Amino acid sequence: MQTTTDPRTPASGPTTFHLRCVRCDWRTGPRFLLRCPSCSGALEPVLDLTGAAPREHHRPELAYLDFLPVDAADLPDAALSVATPCRPAPRLGEAIGVPGLWVKDESRQPTGTTKDRFAAVVLAVFRRFGITEWVASSTGNSSTALARAVSGDATMRAHFFCGADFLGDQRFSPGERVSLTCVDGCYATASAVAVRFAGDRGLTWEGGFFNWARREGLKLTYLEAYDAMRAAGTAPGVVVQAISSGMGVVAAHKGTEEYLALGRLPARPRFLMAQQDTCAPMARAWAEGRAELTDADVVADPRGLARAILLGDGRATYPYLHGIARAGGGAIVAVPQDELVTAKAMLAELEGLDVCHSSAATVAALRAEAAAGRLDPDEVALAVLTGRDFTGPDFTGPDTTAGGSA
Repeated sequence: MQTTTDPRTPASGPTTFHLRCVRCDWRTGPRFLLRCPSCSGALEPVLDLTGAAPREHHRPELAYLDFLPVDAADLPDAALSVATPCRPAPRLGEAIGVPGLWVKDESRQPTGTTKDRFAAVVLAVFRRFGITEWVASSTGNSSTALARAVSGDATMRAHFFCGADFLGDQRFSPGERVSLTCVDGCYATASAVAVRFAGDRGLTWEGGFFNWARREGLKLTYLEAYDAMRAAGTAPGVVVQAISSGMGVVAAHKGTEEYLALGRLPARPRFLMAQQDTCAPMARAWAEGRAELTDADVVADPRGLARAILLGDGRATYPYLHGIARAGGGAIVAVPQDELVTAKAMLAELEGLDVCHSSAATVAALRAEAAAGRLDPDEVALAVLTGRDFTGPDFTGPDTTAGGSA
C-alpha cells in the first residue's frame, strides 16, 4: 500500500529549499506538507535563486530546473510537457481594442491543457519524498494529465475521484495503477469523498490548489511567456487568466516575483482574472469589495460553458486571489456566456486558435475591460489560453524517448 516518508523528515539531495506560509510567514524545512500548521495557510517553496537562469532544453521542467524545488534525478524519465508558443495576436488585439495583445497557447500540451505542466513536478516531489500511492480529485484536466504521468512511472499508483457531471471529462482509461471513482455530486463533493478515502486508507491526499508542487509546475507557463516577450523587447502590463481555484494565478504571481528579483522582468504586471457569469462567486465578492467568501456564495450545482472553471466553492482560495488583485491593481471579473462564445469564435477566425471556453474567457474579459476604458490602448496584455476543447478520449502515454537529465 502507501509508502511515504514522515512529513517531518527533510529530503536529502543537493537542491535545498524551505517552505514558507504565504499568510503568516511560518517556515519549515523540506517536506510534503499541504498547509501551514499555524494558520492553515498555503505554503510555497523558497529557493536560493542566486545565479538562477533558464537553460537550453526541450523539456520545460529541465529548462527551468533552477527555479524548481527538485533535482533532475527526481523528475520522471518521460517528457510530460512541452514548451508552447507565446506570440503577438495583432488581428484579434485590434478587434477587441487591445492592440498589444499576446497569447500563450497551452492547448499545444500533450493532453491539451496546461495541467501537463505540473504533472512532472508533482511526480518529482512525490518521488523525492517517497510517496508512491496517492489520491486526487478533478473535473478532468488535472486527472488526465496526472494519469498520463502515472502511466509512464511504474513506481506510482493513483486514485482519482470526480463528480458525476464530469465523468465524460476524464480522458484516461483506468487500470491496475490508476483508478477512477465517480461520485454523485459536484467537484467539491468528489473532493470531500476523496479526502475521506485517503484518510481511511492512510494514503496521501494530493491536495489540489494547496499542493505547492502543482503551482511550481504551472509557474513555468509564465516564465516561458515572460522570456518570449523579453526576447521581443517587451513585457506584459496585464496578465489575464480564467480561474476556478486560482491555482494558476497564484503560480504566476510567484514566478513574477522571482523574475522581478532577478531583473528578468522590468515591472510587475497586474492580474486580471475571469470567471463565467453562471459560476462567479469570486467575481461577485470582488465587485462587492469583500475579502472572503461565505457559505452563501457557494454555487451548489455549478453550470456553464467553461467546464474547466466550474468550481462553485472558492472559500479556501479566494483570499489569495483577492490579495494578488488588490495589491497589484488587478481585478476579478465575470464574463457572460454569450461573450465566451463570441471570444472563442474570434480566436479561431482571427488567430487560428482552437481553444476551450475557459481559455476564451481571457479574451472576453479583455474585450470588456477595453470597452469600459479600463485598459490603456498602449498597454501590452498577455492572455494565457489554458487549453482546448475535447470530443472524447484522446489520451496517449508520455514520450519516454527523452532522457531525464539536462
